[in-house]
Amino acid sequence: MNCFTFIRFLGTILVLAVSFISAQNRFDGYSLDVSADRAGNGGACPVRYLSQNNEMNHIQVFLAGTNLRTPATGLTGCDNSKVQGNRVAPSPYDQKWCFQGPEELYEIKLSNGNSYLWPMIGRETGFYNLKDFRPVRRVEGPTPKYTYSDPPDYTRAFRNAMMIMASRRGGTLIVPDGDYIVGTTDGNTRDPSYDAITIPAGVNIIGAGGISSVPSTNLIYRHSAARIRLRNNNQTIFRIGGCTTNISVRNLELLGNAALYGEPRRDRTGTYGIEAVGKWAIDPVTKAHTANSSLHFTFDNLVFQAFDTGIIVQNANPGTCKATEQLCYSWQFDLVRVNNSAFINNATGISIDTANTDWIVSSSTFNYLAAEAPGIGIHLKRGGAFLMESTFGGGYDYGASIGGTFLYIDNYSIVTIINSSSESSQRSIFAAGYGAISNMTLTLLGNNFSDKIELGGRMNFSSTGNIYAGYTMETGPNVTVNSVGDKFCVDPTIGPGLCLDKPVSGNAVNDPGFKGGKVMFRSGRLPEGSGQFRLNRQPNLFGYDVEINSGLLQHDPNTTFKDINALAAAVETGSRVKDGAIVYCKDCKKTSGGLCTQGQAGTDGAFAKRINNQWRCD
Repeated sequence: MNCFTFIRFLGTILVLAVSFISAQNRFDGYSLDVSADRAGNGGACPVRYLSQNNEMNHIQVFLAGTNLRTPATGLTGCDNSKVQGNRVAPSPYDQKWCFQGPEELYEIKLSNGNSYLWPMIGRETGFYNLKDFRPVRRVEGPTPKYTYSDPPDYTRAFRNAMMIMASRRGGTLIVPDGDYIVGTTDGNTRDPSYDAITIPAGVNIIGAGGISSVPSTNLIYRHSAARIRLRNNNQTIFRIGGCTTNISVRNLELLGNAALYGEPRRDRTGTYGIEAVGKWAIDPVTKAHTANSSLHFTFDNLVFQAFDTGIIVQNANPGTCKATEQLCYSWQFDLVRVNNSAFINNATGISIDTANTDWIVSSSTFNYLAAEAPGIGIHLKRGGAFLMESTFGGGYDYGASIGGTFLYIDNYSIVTIINSSSESSQRSIFAAGYGAISNMTLTLLGNNFSDKIELGGRMNFSSTGNIYAGYTMETGPNVTVNSVGDKFCVDPTIGPGLCLDKPVSGNAVNDPGFKGGKVMFRSGRLPEGSGQFRLNRQPNLFGYDVEINSGLLQHDPNTTFKDINALAAAVETGSRVKDGAIVYCKDCKKTSGGLCTQGQAGTDGAFAKRINNQWRCD
């Protein structure tokens, strides 16, 4: 072989070597299980790494689309992983397995028997399409191809995606246009092994779009662009466990066990759209606490329809909590935002039952029916701080389709409602007396509530700039009330006959306002209207001890004897003055009997006191 031939031969070898190296795609991950099941791990962290013992964290690699019948070949290890045949041993340093191979997609099998489609690492890694995890079949040829088919149930595809994103500490799952059933074996029959789709930390789920379906309609295919739904009772679509952070779910419709066209009514008992469950664990031996806190969640542009509960947050072992094993009802599920979402015809829209949780619900709607018991928009059983803003709820009419309760409060520390409203409901807000203790504060600012608000217990209630109907407010005797600038009933000159003791069919009310409670302060109002529909004047009210500290109380120095008689005159809206009033009168003087009479300003003057329907100046 001459020199030129040798150089050409060497170049060929190098080209082949470079081609072989460039054809090697990289794959890596961890052997783990993702499950926030309520029964198995009792609310602990949902991502659990398989043990190093007995090689439990080793994997087997197969050609995708061969039903685990064809072991992969041509694999090489990377990052300290070792390859033997199609078996990959993870790095002994960080337990991550890594291999390279000529395919763009493999199926890996874990020691627990679970298998997953696993795409190569590329510039799009971190962004996944749900349909890439459908059943796949490998078609052999000079250039092998993969063909995908749509399954009747997408549970396996969702779990595949969650496994990969858990392995990579997060990712974004795109849910394209489609109708996705979960929890079944064939699109209808209950899968007995199904226990929700666990969302691990750092995951974003983004659908093609979320608007409400109309399941019972002659337009059979009329549904949201991206809809995920159940076909059985006592099932959950998504579950979030402990030790989980930074999750967002957007642009989807979640549908419960709803009857579709031509079906009889279906049982939705125990169905949840999104369930969060965890526990603040206590070691029964060492007494050490493990909070298992979960933080930062966003649910945006979602529809929850026909569930028992749309979103539910609760501690593991509800009702059977053992204080030696967990800090009961105190798991931290915190910093939660629900935005621009619709809750339609759920028995309960949102249910929150853990003491350590703070929420913002904004720009959302809740439609609920009293007939679909309990018919609650939002149920605050336990919690920390709750803010609702620009959110609206109610039923559909004041007849058979009346709503239940928009906001039901058992025991919550701070509840603030801004620029919100409800209508066609039995109650706008209810606070149970047994849970409304003195450190609970309910603040309403700039809302419109015409349906009944019932507040019990010893809670603090602050109301500013709200619009209420005649007798919206029913407060227990020990509720402390502060009201500034609230308006009871619309102006009777523009809405005569609308100030009623109950909506639509009530009786006219002339003195609307608070019923019950300890009113600490209430700003007054001028009289409005006339005749049957007049609204009487209401004075500013200090309802408890009043103390002026480092200052003075200045009465109007220009009030005259004529003025105080006018205050006592009978008018249509009632006399402005009652026994107990005291007024400075600049031209009053005392008669021999102590009554007030006309005097001369600058010479006379006295404090006039209203006693037994007379002005006295003694």
